[in-house]
This record gives sequence, structure tokens and C-alpha cells, in this order.
Amino acid sequence: MDQLKTLLDTEPPQDSEIGDGYAAPARTRAAAIFLHSGWRSCGTWLWEKLREQQNVRAFYEPLHEDLAMLDQPRIGHFRPDAWGSGHGESAPYFREYGRLLAPGGRGVRLYQRRFAFDDFFMAPGQRDDALETYLRQLLDAAHAENQLPVLKFCRSLGRVGWMAARFPDALHAVLLRDPATQWRSARRQLEQDGNRYFVLAPFLILARNAQHPLLEDAMRRLNVPAPARIGQGFGLTTSSAWRHVQLLSWSQRYRGFLAVWAATAVAALSAGVTVIDADEMRDSAAHRGGIEKALAQAGAEVDLSRAFPAEPVGSWIGTAAEAHDAAAAALAALDFVNAHRAALPSGQTRALAHKLRPAFTLPNGGALPHLTHASLPAPAAMPRLPAWRQQADLAGYLLFERATYPLRRAHYYLWRWLGWHDGPGVRRQTK
Repeated sequence: MDQLKTLLDTEPPQDSEIGDGYAAPARTRAAAIFLHSGWRSCGTWLWEKLREQQNVRAFYEPLHEDLAMLDQPRIGHFRPDAWGSGHGESAPYFREYGRLLAPGGRGVRLYQRRFAFDDFFMAPGQRDDALETYLRQLLDAAHAENQLPVLKFCRSLGRVGWMAARFPDALHAVLLRDPATQWRSARRQLEQDGNRYFVLAPFLILARNAQHPLLEDAMRRLNVPAPARIGQGFGLTTSSAWRHVQLLSWSQRYRGFLAVWAATAVAALSAGVTVIDADEMRDSAAHRGGIEKALAQAGAEVDLSRAFPAEPVGSWIGTAAEAHDAAAAALAALDFVNAHRAALPSGQTRALAHKLRPAFTLPNGGALPHLTHASLPAPAAMPRLPAWRQQADLAGYLLFERATYPLRRAHYYLWRWLGWHDGPGVRRQTK
């Protein structure tokens, strides 16, 4: 407890205190740039800046589950102006995969859908030849055209150490954003645009990886049960996870997200790679300059001084009661980070502690007083229905999903067609 108080009371770490994390070491031109980030963490903004460079071939979300069914029409559909992305106006996200489609024209060559969420946490020595070969194919495609490959991920944070071991000549950079602001963006996507994906995605990770020791410990400390995993099918897991989310309050959803945030942050930072502070990138010219220097040393000259889209760290979205529960959950997350501090490079434990602090602000911007375990209730328990009730509810939901699937797909394709023909600037939701 004294260690936690010290973490909360100290000033935010300076660049020089964080070692390899924030000040990238001098290096020769990299074989590639790997950007590892969470959803709604400004990774796409940075990727877009790199994509603008003529010597760069920028691959968007190489582990994205929709790459399994990608074809030329879908490449055109996945674009920034097709939903309330907050991203800049640019070419379709998946344009760079156009020449890498499988012989039949559907699906990216060598991609497997399990890459998206299965084995989300991997040790450096773990073998996955199929994943390594697939990623190397992307690098080879760029190198064949004398371009620098830039791979931007939202599904790699638990595998940063593994990727750094397999691709040691690449610059690996982790984008870190405070979880409260990240969650506010995800929640607004659902409440304002009806886009469930960013609220749902952490629970897909929970459903497919609940047995991993690091994630299991975070779930235990934050009192987060995993959604049911039904077989190996991704579609069934998605339906099961979404039904699980529907039954939760916003406070309970946040704790599920926070368990994933804490576990992936510890996993990623323990790899000892470069860290980009998304919040400092917005506010600090010195930090932006350091990032520009690291990217230039890797072979990509980029100017980050232009408009930065990320909103500043602000107040909690939701009620005061939810803010109090979020503060209690953040204390549990701090317990988790502190328990795993031995795995983190110097300064990174305090860096994570200061990222968790914004969760301690009330909706009016005021700070919660007396930040101790004694003054805040433990995170409220998530609902646990009897097993037979859970199974019956889930079975009924899945039957309804299957029965209405043809109608929903017809609506989906009509929606896509209308969005495509409305032209640029129309804010229609995709994913």
C-alpha cells in the first residue's frame, strides 16, 4: 500500500527517467516500423502521417479479423469517411493489401482469422510459424518495392516481446494512452454512433485468453469474469461476448476493459521497446521531437507538428457513482501493476500509475479525495446468474441471432451500398 501511495504522489516521470521507453536509442535504418497500440489510442493518426511518406508502405491492422474475407469491393468500403472515426481524410484503410489477396480474390494471402484474438499473449520464445511467415510476407512486399514497411496494430500488445524477438531489426514502438480517455472514446462510439466494436473488443480478448496467467491475475484483482467461449468459431465467440456485455453496467464494462488495458500494458512495456506517450504527443513539442527523431533514424521523415486529433485528458464520462467505481477499479489495476513491477524497465511502473490517475476525476473535473483502498469500495461484483440460467439465456440469444442473420445481412449490404453511393464525408458506421 505504501508503494501505491508513493506511485500516486510522485510527479509524472520525465523522459530521461524512463530509459529506453520514451527516448529511443540511436539506431541505423530499421527494416520496418511496428506500431503497437490499443483501440482509440491515436495510433491511426500516427500511421496516417507515416503513410503520407513516399518511401513508406503502411499496412493497417495486419491482424484484423476482416482480412480473412477482404476483397477488392471491401477494400473500398473500409475508409475513414464511412464512419465517425475521427481520422483524417485518406485512402481506404486496407488499400495496401490489394496486391496481396489470395488467388481466389478473397482474403489476404497467408492470413488466418485466429491471428486477431487467439494467443493474444505470447512469450518471446513461443513458436507460431504461420504468424511469423504472414508478417514477413508484408515486410517482403514492401522491401521488394524499396519501401519501408510500417505495420500498425491494435491486436499485438500482448505479443510485442514475441514480435520484437522475431523481427529484431524493426523499430517497435508502443503507443500508450490513459485508459479513462481511451474508454471515453470507445463509450461515445457506442452511445452516439451505435458502434459496439470498441466496447466489445476487450471482452473478445477476455473470452479467448482468460486462462493466460497475466490476464487471469488482472481479472481476479478487478473482479472480472470472462464471457463464455463456445468452441473455436469466432462468430459464436463474438455473439457470446456481446451478450455478456449487454448484461453489464457501464461500470462493469469499464472494469473488463481496464483488466485488458493493464495486462496488455504490462506485457508490452516489459518487452523494453520504445514507448510513445499519446497524451504527451499532443501536449509536448519536446516529446513530438523525440518521436520524429526516432522515426527518422528508422527511415521515415515525418512532421508531427500539424493538427493532432486526440482530445485532452478530461473528466469521467458517466455518473459520479461510475467515477467512484472507476477509481476503485483503478486502485485494483495499480495493485496489479505493482505486483508485476519486476518485469518492467526502470520508470515504467510509475508511467503506468500516472496513466491510471485520470480515472480519479469526477464528471465536474474535481478529483476524488483520499485515494486509498480504505476510502473507496472494492469494485462491485459482476452479475453471476446460476449456470443453467446463463446457458439458457445465451442459447436463446444465439438462436435469435442465427434466425435473424439473413435479414441483418441484407440490411448490412443495403447500408453499405447507400454509404458507398452517398459519397465522401457521410458519417455512416462500419466498424
